[in-house]
Amino acid sequence: MLILFSFVLIGFAADNPEYVGSSKCKACHNSDKSGAQFKKWSSEKHSKAYTDLKTDNAKKKAEAMGVKDPLTDEKCLTCHTTAFGAKNVADSYKIDEGVGCEACHGPGSLYRKNKVMKDQKAAVAAGMIIPDEKTCKNCHKADTKGHDGTFKDFKTEYAKIAHPTPKE
Repeated sequence: MLILFSFVLIGFAADNPEYVGSSKCKACHNSDKSGAQFKKWSSEKHSKAYTDLKTDNAKKKAEAMGVKDPLTDEKCLTCHTTAFGAKNVADSYKIDEGVGCEACHGPGSLYRKNKVMKDQKAAVAAGMIIPDEKTCKNCHKADTKGHDGTFKDFKTEYAKIAHPTPKE
């Protein structure tokens, strides 16, 4: 009975994807040949979303929201990190990566392997999310107190961060 229970737990764990961190994505998504997605993300605001919470400007915005410490408050961390509050987090995930790959594409442990990623249908079946306007608007809300609400038009904003994989 104990052996059967162990197999059930192992199967259950295998079906629950973990947040593994953007460093795991870097291995395949950093070269120019693959589209340099990691390089692009690293140079943009999303990758700095957590460290930005350390600035005086962030402290002012936090104060406007009634937040004492933006580095510890759920109101800030929900949008300025990838997996805030998640229990399915691997040791390789680091909070200071900010809004990483998995914030938009979902926890990657089940789809991150090259064999799966080469087939978008298989990757989606393994839990990869193809982000859309709704995904972005989970955080980019015009009414967030202390924020300027510059997210105006999905197509325009998405084009700024687009990171397609080149056709072979």
